[in-house]
Amino acid sequence: MTTDPIAERLKTIVWDYDKDASAQAALRQRIEDVGRRFGLISYSNLVKGIDFHFPNINNGRAYRITTHDWSGLDRRIVGDCLGSISRESYLNHGFMASALVVARQESKPSDIFFGWMEDLGVLPNLREETVLAFWVEQVKKAHHWYKYGKQI
Repeated sequence: MTTDPIAERLKTIVWDYDKDASAQAALRQRIEDVGRRFGLISYSNLVKGIDFHFPNINNGRAYRITTHDWSGLDRRIVGDCLGSISRESYLNHGFMASALVVARQESKPSDIFFGWMEDLGVLPNLREETVLAFWVEQVKKAHHWYKYGKQI
């Protein structure tokens, strides 16, 4: 029996900002909803109106990302949440769910997402053709799973 080195790497990652179960569930639901419609969702629309609660931010009170003025902390929160959601979708269904979340201007995931995929060993390089082929494959897998509940 061979092990999946990507799955093994994903299992070792600890994120700081993926512990708000309610916010995680809301983000996951938005990704699933857009996946069922064979669509994509922008980072801004993904987090719009969602309250995050972390003990080290705002004394545990609600923290809402201002989508027209992203801070480094905002990006970190979203990145950690999406990383956790992608780990779950990859381990359970073989795809990176966060591939459905895109930057509005480029209409594709951020360079940070693709850099993470390279660091994980999913992508051999960051050449445009490599990145786009991988992304298209992940989007197809996600759409198929969310629409039909099975892997391609």
